[in-house]
Amino acid sequence: MTAASLLRASSAESIHGMRPIDPRHDMLPVARLIETSFAGELDQPGREMIREMKAFGRAGWLGWLVGRLFLPPAAYPAGYVWQHEERLIGNASLLPAYQGASRWVIANVAVDPEFRRQGIARQLVSACLDQALGRGADQVVLQVRHDNHGAITLYRQLGFVELTTRTTWQRRASALTPTEASAVRERRPAEWSDQWRLARELHPEGLIWPYPLRSAWFRPSRGPSWLRPLGPSHWVLPGAKDELSATVTARYRQETLAWRLVLLVPAHLRGQAERPLLARALSEVQSLGARIELSYPPGAADDELAGLGFRAERTLIWMGITLDARNRPGSAGSGGRSQ
Repeated sequence: MTAASLLRASSAESIHGMRPIDPRHDMLPVARLIETSFAGELDQPGREMIREMKAFGRAGWLGWLVGRLFLPPAAYPAGYVWQHEERLIGNASLLPAYQGASRWVIANVAVDPEFRRQGIARQLVSACLDQALGRGADQVVLQVRHDNHGAITLYRQLGFVELTTRTTWQRRASALTPTEASAVRERRPAEWSDQWRLARELHPEGLIWPYPLRSAWFRPSRGPSWLRPLGPSHWVLPGAKDELSATVTARYRQETLAWRLVLLVPAHLRGQAERPLLARALSEVQSLGARIELSYPPGAADDELAGLGFRAERTLIWMGITLDARNRPGSAGSGGRSQ
């Protein structure tokens, strides 16, 4: 076969089926596909990222180059797309949870509505798992809406298991916070290890999507508080002998321009401890004017959160898989079969 024939074969192959994603050329069509596939489901940061991806994508290679300075890593993932003739009709993005992480994330699994139920999503996700394994990942995680039963079934067939279910809540900084007296106090520096222990007991899967649980989130910050007005800050609801029984942490997330509140409340205190903890945290951070967000197990304290001005956005299931090169459901080497 001549070089010209090889080039023609390669070109034909590239527009019929799966290929690695190329952000230099795929940013705009991927953004459009995600926007179409998840219409009405994207949160504010997601909508902003799609809008920026489309703007930079229209600028071609120059937009790709300049966008790397302004867009989050999720705009420049690894992973795969599915192309049909001139249309990009499928996508599954892959990226590490953070630099050097052994936990990787599959995101934006999307197939054009016209081409669904043909096994495209299965092949895209399976290929991402193989790619993550090749890049040294130990675990891959993803999120799926709690009512997306078809996707949940697919991920289970590929070997994913459910880690937790969380409802995302949002609150405007301008909303009024009830003033109430409570026993909530600032966490003492020496108590960080007790808070870390509580986090490991309650949420070994992690606290903030998609990061694994890390002790660094609880260790005392160095330097005076006036040098770090954007946190993190910790408050405690004391129990017997003034020991911490439940806590709340406020962390400012630069990538979303919002405060993220993290509640650690044992099961026997749920529905009771959330209100005083959150009222104290809100009184401290809302004056800075940023949006406030929180994820929490559904049904644990819905009325209390609504009473404090939070609005439920969506409920997501966190799913994960521990990678095993010898026998992974759906992989080429395991005898798996696409639907």
